[in-house]
Amino acid sequence: MINRSILFILFYSYIYPLPLEESDCIDFIEARYSGADSTVYSMISNDFTYNHIPYVGLGILTEYQNGSLLITHIVNDSLQTNLKVGDKIHEVNGKVVSKNTSFNGSVGTEQKLIVTKRGDSTFSTIYLPLIQIQYSQNDSLFLLDIVDYRNTWYDYHVEILDIINHKNKAAVYYLWEGSKKENGPVYYFNAIELFYIDDETDLINRVDGLWSEKQFRDQFR
Repeated sequence: MINRSILFILFYSYIYPLPLEESDCIDFIEARYSGADSTVYSMISNDFTYNHIPYVGLGILTEYQNGSLLITHIVNDSLQTNLKVGDKIHEVNGKVVSKNTSFNGSVGTEQKLIVTKRGDSTFSTIYLPLIQIQYSQNDSLFLLDIVDYRNTWYDYHVEILDIINHKNKAAVYYLWEGSKKENGPVYYFNAIELFYIDDETDLINRVDGLWSEKQFRDQFR
C-alpha cells in the first residue's frame, strides 16, 4: 500500500507539474539581485528566456565616450539595419549628445541623428523612426547580467509587494532599491514580472517583464 502511494505521487507529479510556489519566486529574485549566479542557474531550465520590459527606442545600446554615444549593441539587427556596433552618434534632434541623452517619443516618431560610421570620421545625417523593442536573454546572457549586478551595486533591498500564482505561472510585483557605494544615493524601481515553469522539469523556463507607467510617460517627453 505504501509503495502504491509513492508510485501514485511520482506518477501524479510527472503528469501534473508541481505548482509554482511563492517561495520559488522570492528565492529566485533574491538570488538574482544578490549575484548568486550558481543558485539562479540551479533554478532555471536549459531553454530559459528572460524577456525584458518592452520599450520604445532605436533598438541600440550605447555608452557615452569622449563626447559621443558609442553603439555597443544592436538589440535586434532585423529591426535596426541603419546603425552598427562601433558607430558613433554625435547629435540627436539638433542637440549635442550627453550621458543623459535619450530617445523619446511614440512609435514612428522620427529622430534626426548626426553620426560617424565605425572607422570613418565623416559626419552624416540619418533619420530613423522609433520602434517598439523587446530585448530577450538566454540563460548564459542572463547569468552574465547577474554577475554585472553584483559588481555594480554596493547594497540593495527587495520588497515583495504582491504575488499571484496559478498552477505553473505566477505574477510578482516588487520594489527594488540600491546604492552603488556606501552612503551613496539610493535608486529605486518597481517591477512586475511573470514567471513560468517547465512542465517536465519544474524549473523556471521563462520570465517576462511587463510595461511600466514610466516608460509610457517617457513617450510624451
